[in-house]
Amino acid sequence: MKKVLRKTCLRYFLTVLALCLCFYYAGAQTLIKGKVVDASNQPLPGVTITNTSSKDKSKTISNSNGEFSIAGEKGNKLEITMVGYTNQQIIVQNQEKLSITLSESDNKLDEVVVVGYGTQKKINLSGSVSTVTGKTLTERPVTNVQNLLQGRVSGLDVVQSTGEPGRDGASFRLRGFGSTGASPNPLVLIDGVIGTMSNLSPQDIESVTVLKDASSASIYGARAANGVILVSTKKGKAGTNVIEYNGSYGLSYATKYPDLITNSVTYMEMYNQAKARSGQPAQYTQAQIDAYKNNPNSEQYPNFDWLDYVLDKGPIQNHNLGFSGGTDKSTYNLSLNYLDQDAITKGYKYNRYNALLDYTNRVHKRVKVGTNINFSYEDFKAPWLTNADLLLLAYASAPTFKPFLPDGSGRITDKDFTTSSGTNRTVEEVYATGGQFTKNYNVNAQAYVDVDIINGLKWTTKGAITFFNQDYRQRQFGTPSFAYQPNTSGVYELVGNGNPTFVGLQQSSARNITKTLYSTFNYNTTFANAHNLSALAGYEQQDNRSTSIGGNRYDFPNNTIMELNGSSPINQSLSGNSFEWGLQSLFGRVNYDYKGKYLLEGNIRYDGTSRVDPRYRWGTFGGGSAAWKISEESFIKDNISWIDNLKLRASYGVLGNQEIVTEGNPNYYPYQDILSLTSYPFSTLNSGVQLLGINTKDLRWEKTAIADFGLDFDLFKGLFGATLSWYNKNTTDILARRADVPASMGVTAPVVNAGAMTNKGIEIELRHQNRIGEFTYGANFIFHSYRNKVTKVLAETLGTFEVGQPYNNFFVYDWIGVFQSQAEIDASPKQPNSGVLKPGDLKIRDVSGNGTVGPEDRIRISRFPDYTYSFNLNAGYKGFNLSAFFQGVQGQKVQVDGWGYEPFRQGSPPPSKFLNAWSPTNPSNTIPAVYLTGYQGVSGYTSTYFIQDASYLRLKNLYLSYTFPEAISKKIASQGITVYVSGDNLITWTKYEGNDPERAGSGSFAQFPQLRIYTAGLKVKF
Repeated sequence: MKKVLRKTCLRYFLTVLALCLCFYYAGAQTLIKGKVVDASNQPLPGVTITNTSSKDKSKTISNSNGEFSIAGEKGNKLEITMVGYTNQQIIVQNQEKLSITLSESDNKLDEVVVVGYGTQKKINLSGSVSTVTGKTLTERPVTNVQNLLQGRVSGLDVVQSTGEPGRDGASFRLRGFGSTGASPNPLVLIDGVIGTMSNLSPQDIESVTVLKDASSASIYGARAANGVILVSTKKGKAGTNVIEYNGSYGLSYATKYPDLITNSVTYMEMYNQAKARSGQPAQYTQAQIDAYKNNPNSEQYPNFDWLDYVLDKGPIQNHNLGFSGGTDKSTYNLSLNYLDQDAITKGYKYNRYNALLDYTNRVHKRVKVGTNINFSYEDFKAPWLTNADLLLLAYASAPTFKPFLPDGSGRITDKDFTTSSGTNRTVEEVYATGGQFTKNYNVNAQAYVDVDIINGLKWTTKGAITFFNQDYRQRQFGTPSFAYQPNTSGVYELVGNGNPTFVGLQQSSARNITKTLYSTFNYNTTFANAHNLSALAGYEQQDNRSTSIGGNRYDFPNNTIMELNGSSPINQSLSGNSFEWGLQSLFGRVNYDYKGKYLLEGNIRYDGTSRVDPRYRWGTFGGGSAAWKISEESFIKDNISWIDNLKLRASYGVLGNQEIVTEGNPNYYPYQDILSLTSYPFSTLNSGVQLLGINTKDLRWEKTAIADFGLDFDLFKGLFGATLSWYNKNTTDILARRADVPASMGVTAPVVNAGAMTNKGIEIELRHQNRIGEFTYGANFIFHSYRNKVTKVLAETLGTFEVGQPYNNFFVYDWIGVFQSQAEIDASPKQPNSGVLKPGDLKIRDVSGNGTVGPEDRIRISRFPDYTYSFNLNAGYKGFNLSAFFQGVQGQKVQVDGWGYEPFRQGSPPPSKFLNAWSPTNPSNTIPAVYLTGYQGVSGYTSTYFIQDASYLRLKNLYLSYTFPEAISKKIASQGITVYVSGDNLITWTKYEGNDPERAGSGSFAQFPQLRIYTAGLKVKF
């Protein structure tokens, strides 16, 4: 009985003890609840809340309403963090529910930026690195991501050469022009893997980071000589499930319409004058001129503006639908995009479909797996002549006729009179004689695993495949074309078949596959509460294979068949090729800082490439950087509170360039002997092989050494800031083809390492951001200037490729005016043209003063701009936001000629300035007498008359948006509604005479113009 009693008492005692412990812990460990909002009281999802007082540093994430709950107790310290917002720490008191307001970070010093194979805090960078957020980029309604970087990164010069849909990509030059024998383009990586920016939808970009100096870029070794651009796509955020729609509709126009002579009588009379000046018979009879003079602007005798007819407006619509969210275990982001763009000319149609899927899953507390798949499909229709080749036809057509016969039959015209000679085809003839059709498929598929082996040590492995496939078809056929004016019998005569370059079908297929695998170990530790150390070691391998095949067939039974099998194999042609390259690499990085004051970083990479002979294919590239955060020193930190950040930095490193090119084309086997099939010329023997060129076996890498010094500072809690950089970029072992192999050998000369070039420059970034109550405003300014100089060449080319001079100067005669009389001609130095000079011809300066203008009197003019710059102004009040973005280039020179600049090139109307051309009654000293293209007195030699100043300042974008108050958006269960209007390329200030000063370089004056775009859009978030 006693034993039973003892057991019963013990049972009751343990029960009471357990209840007491439960009540104790229930009172000690409560569930802390709260809500996080921004400064405008909008809920903030995805905020990380960490209980730093708990043993396991427990974390949670706010949901779509900004709400959270976390275990804790009174007195615990909570840390609230979110990218782009100022961190907060609060002590839990007796509140039933915490209310936390996060303010946007003004100075962005704690912003995390992407670097090679990892991330770093911006404030801890010791190299030269620039970052642009996706939010900033998408303020411009531009369809191609490449163009969004223009003016946003100091040192990065971005030039968009055309406004053609689907072909409006840009060229990048980072810190000058780096090479003539290898690609000068930066390496572009999408989420760490080689890719093409133009394949992305702008709405899918989270950020773009540009590695500019050798230290930060040397982790990519043999591919980083021209800098590295790292594009990060958007990821899902834990704690919220979001649906977002962003749609816009816009209209595009040419930025400028060139001013040509469109009065038919004036055109005909000037044409006759130009012919007479060259001693040729008149183009038009007086009776033909009188017919236009007596019937002005009639259907039969028009004054027709071909450029106004060809350049119309092009609608653009863009729709993006995104789904994102997740938990602390897994996140996802799915984005779908559709772009529909028409050109400002007929015959174009461009559609692009994008899809992005990013998914991560923490399968174990130490293991996370993920995948990122980016897909794009482009469907592109265009005339068989495009870009400048198409537009020059509008420049070349005379105002004396229209695209179709005046009888209303719809028949196409080719020229005004059957007697008119030297004309080109018209744009309508191109539209009516076929087209080209392109379908591009792009996939960038990645999968990775992150393993936290121990605290501070992480292993990451990623595998990826980048796939590109293109189906291309060009169909051409003839169509009747007629003279606009009837013959004496009143009959419109057939004068051509539309002038196609062939009649048939060209078809080709191209495929490119790049496989990437890399694996890294990353270790981070802190010891003695002062020394922070991180180390990265990794391995990477890549291989690429590209193939293409194509064929032509002719004599199709009709004009609609788009398959090669639709015609007989008679006279058919076939072609095909393939190329391969591979790269293997070991790399590493070490970062160290002492109390955040003294920063050191070192990078190294050991690369082996298949593009160089096995004896020399392995190269070591590396760099180091150091920074001193003076603002962390006690003499500033404790005494000068208005200095937020003051940092001096320096770096040096050597990079490589494996992207070998020959005559502008990729060369995958520069050290190997290439044999080509050929036939024996003196008999009908079977085909054999022929060695086409001599190759050098000891070809080496091109190397680029970069020294960089910089100063960063931020003042008054982010009110003012600046980043200043100076760099010296020295490229050696530049590839060049030897010039001492005679043509009689029948083979091309070998390519050897022979040249060197430097680029020295400065970069300036200035920032200002302020808030006054609910009004915010800011300004940013970017400036970049550099000087290019050739320091070593294999064989100098006078004027264009000389030691001590910029690469590829213009080397031209100096035009100083127009001869006014024969007496002035007789009294002047002998001119360079071979013909007989006349009053109204160009006058050239005798630089040497020896009485004869010869080759020694040519002057050098750099092709590189003096400087580039941009500035952005922004303001916000309550729900309104306004920004104005300006971008400019100063000192840019281009050499132009041809249609629209020179009179009567294939009959092209002269520019309107020739209404003030020199004549005996109009002694102009700036415009020569009207002439024919090729006339020796003007175009018999190259002079500064053909050099145009292409400097400009442009209002690149004006953006106005309004976000509706939360009370309105909640009525449709929305987390935010924003409407916006935007204008792109609105105003251009320039002296350039063409339709746009922003062009790829010198060449034909006629070009496909840039686009002025007016856009309205809607953003809705659920």
